[in-house]
Amino acid sequence: MRRHDPFPIVLAGLALLAGGAAACFSDRPLVGAPPPGDGTPVAVRNFAYVPPTLTVTTGTAVTWTNEDDVPHTVTADDGSAFGSDIFGQGETFSLTAPVPGTYAYHCAVHPFMKAMLVVTTPP
Repeated sequence: MRRHDPFPIVLAGLALLAGGAAACFSDRPLVGAPPPGDGTPVAVRNFAYVPPTLTVTTGTAVTWTNEDDVPHTVTADDGSAFGSDIFGQGETFSLTAPVPGTYAYHCAVHPFMKAMLVVTTPP
């Protein structure tokens, strides 16, 4: 009996999943105005958000850069505060920090990737 390599099947399944997730997030509006400039950086590296917790003041621009060679998202756990489309290696997602609060977020493609955005009132 000949064994087949499952890698092509797994890869095809991941491609379908990524395409479906992209369709889910493509119409999601972002809260707040578009951020100016490059923003406070967050790296998406080795299937993690770096730093895992970021504290900024309301109105601060935050920019996530995907350094991995697989696609990711930045998706608020509550499903409404903010959410990105899927973005690939070298691509970014930016937003202006919403109203004060603590926002848990994750990657919709890799749900084990979790982080926190803490937004405070400017002094």
